[in-house]
Amino acid sequence: MNGLMGMGPAGWLLSLAAGFVLGGIFFLSIKLQVEYVLKKQGPLWLLPAALYARLILVGAVLVVVALKLPGHKVPAAMLAGTVGALVARLLVARKVRGGSTDTGRQEGER
Repeated sequence: MNGLMGMGPAGWLLSLAAGFVLGGIFFLSIKLQVEYVLKKQGPLWLLPAALYARLILVGAVLVVVALKLPGHKVPAAMLAGTVGALVARLLVARKVRGGSTDTGRQEGER
């Protein structure tokens, strides 16, 4: 096994990109659900349905990775995918913070 945990640079980049895309979808859907709750629009059953849809998405990704990749490449793919998802989470958090004009602080507070 080489120093890249059995995956080449292309495998790492592909896993990182896939994690970024799926993490972006996951966290953007949470952001949209929060906005939906704050605006009180639509039927109530949609909120739990969105939560379960996200759980099914994560479960499907885990099953596909476990079944399609050779066993020795799964840890590296999961590590790269997790890093990609965390980067997507940071970008979504910056977008949420950037869109908000109220910081919750009074003038003169530190």
